[in-house]
Amino acid sequence: MKPGLLLILLCLSTAAIAEDLPSGASPDRCLQNASTTAAMNQCYAVASQAWDQEMNKQYNTLMKTLSSEPKSKLRTAQRAWLSYRDSWLAASRSQLRSQGTLGSVALSAQHLSLVRNQALMLQSLASGRCANPGDC
Repeated sequence: MKPGLLLILLCLSTAAIAEDLPSGASPDRCLQNASTTAAMNQCYAVASQAWDQEMNKQYNTLMKTLSSEPKSKLRTAQRAWLSYRDSWLAASRSQLRSQGTLGSVALSAQHLSLVRNQALMLQSLASGRCANPGDC
């Protein structure tokens, strides 16, 4: 494949993925204006909520389209992921407690990463493409 064509295809696939992102999914702009720990945590909370809604949307879409065995396996996997998320955040909370006020920001960022990654994984199942474009 010619390098120019490969670059065009890569840009198009990245643009298609960007269009699929939920509104408010990136805390970057908000964080530029955040001057307190509370404001930073709020930026992450808004982005996490957007990704949580996207995750639920992708999960519900899959549950409507899957037959009984795959549906059961997805339900089991999602429940296990929720348990993992909660366990990971509890472990992180105990470790980051000693980091002062920025520990709460790190915990908020971890929460966002966990939810965003799960939403993208569910989206990849629904669409039949890789969750991370660089992987395939």
